[in-house]
Amino acid sequence: MLNRLFIYSFLGLTLSLTHAAYSETDDAAQVAFKKFDAYVQNNALDFETSFDASSDGNELYRGKGHFIIHQPNALRADIELKSASYLVISDGTVLTIYDPQQKKYAQASSPASLSASFSFFTGELGIDAQVVNFLDVVHDVVSANNGTTVKSAGSETIDGKACDKFTVSTASSTDTWQAWLDKGDKPVLCKLIYRSVDGPTQTNTFKWNATPQISATTFAFSPPAGSTKVDVGDLNMVAP
Repeated sequence: MLNRLFIYSFLGLTLSLTHAAYSETDDAAQVAFKKFDAYVQNNALDFETSFDASSDGNELYRGKGHFIIHQPNALRADIELKSASYLVISDGTVLTIYDPQQKKYAQASSPASLSASFSFFTGELGIDAQVVNFLDVVHDVVSANNGTTVKSAGSETIDGKACDKFTVSTASSTDTWQAWLDKGDKPVLCKLIYRSVDGPTQTNTFKWNATPQISATTFAFSPPAGSTKVDVGDLNMVAP
């Protein structure tokens, strides 16, 4: 009987320690992500990002984007890929995708979140949207919503800037990120690497505008002269 009680107690302690080791965000990471999330939620964001995606060592696509974001759901993104470019813009009510080469645009009701709005575009295009998604991941970490955890992983210099590195994992460990946050007054992303067990690896580097200029027209779409409104399927977007 005593042996059985000892075994049960030992197993309970082992499981408890295992859970603590793998499911708790460390204090330094929690502080850093709270600061980052507060900055994202309370400030307009203006940044350029270069991205590339690969699978098994083979490049899938690369490109760059200029994002202007204002919570909770205002978005402007100019995306340049190898053979196409797009403007994605949402004022929180109407989401527009514009193809300047074809002079065609499509519109739909804006989803409730920024990540859902941009994912509508990337889903049609067939690429990942990890930067905007990661802002939601950060908010979930801070809110302890879904078991996603963050661990501090030292410091590195990225493009001449001192940055703190963190590893981020979902509860199932199917999605992981490595994120570098600027050590300065504004805790913005220096670099982001996303990995999925069943998808590509995507790397993003960043250049931030410290003083975004937001006007009444930033998130409003005015159809250029000669452009045509079409259904989103008639934009004929294909994966790069």
